[in-house]
Amino acid sequence: MTRRPATRGGHLPTGISAERRANTGVASGAKAQRTRDELLEAARYCFEKFGYADTTVERIVNQAGLARGSFYTYFESKAELFRLLVATIDRDIAAQVATLSTTIKGDAFENLLASNRNYLRVVARNADLYRLVDEMAAHDAEVQKRRLKSRQKHVTRVAETIRRWQRNGLATKGIDADLTAAALVSMLSGFAQWAHVGGDTYDQEEAALRLTEIWAKACELQLPAEALK
Repeated sequence: MTRRPATRGGHLPTGISAERRANTGVASGAKAQRTRDELLEAARYCFEKFGYADTTVERIVNQAGLARGSFYTYFESKAELFRLLVATIDRDIAAQVATLSTTIKGDAFENLLASNRNYLRVVARNADLYRLVDEMAAHDAEVQKRRLKSRQKHVTRVAETIRRWQRNGLATKGIDADLTAAALVSMLSGFAQWAHVGGDTYDQEEAALRLTEIWAKACELQLPAEALK
């Protein structure tokens, strides 16, 4: 995974600034926003390098090149900051995956392929956060609760898509949409995490195509002839 050049304070940019502005309820000026973003970026770097347990507030502010008091101006604790970072995964999925079925023109298979391809990219882009979530879920009940909620939201979205296919005559009506969605989400998320967090290596375009074919066949979704070659 290619690293971007370090910014002021030595931390790595993560592209979360715009997301933070869109999702924070705190009114602030540009300087205050920049400080919050720098703390988030520095924390992400420290969490990846040292792990959650060994990342301290002191390390975060030193990485950001800020005074310790700046941290508590914007965050109650390291745990709160961590949860804000993890929330970027759900926002990334919402922006890059969940909206594709309504924004991309084409048949159901093409939309599904684009959605799965982007999901694999989201996991690759946020591999450090996924690794941390796995670490923390075993110790933090709130992280585990949010992790489950995120999965359930994903499963619900996929089940709704399957039902839409069934109503439109694109998928068989004999399958249980909820159970099928849960199984397919498990397949896709498990594959993505092994590929980008666990160390497996695959050609990403080939993987996206084959996963989509399995997904489509499970729903008896009619495949275009070229996808079967």
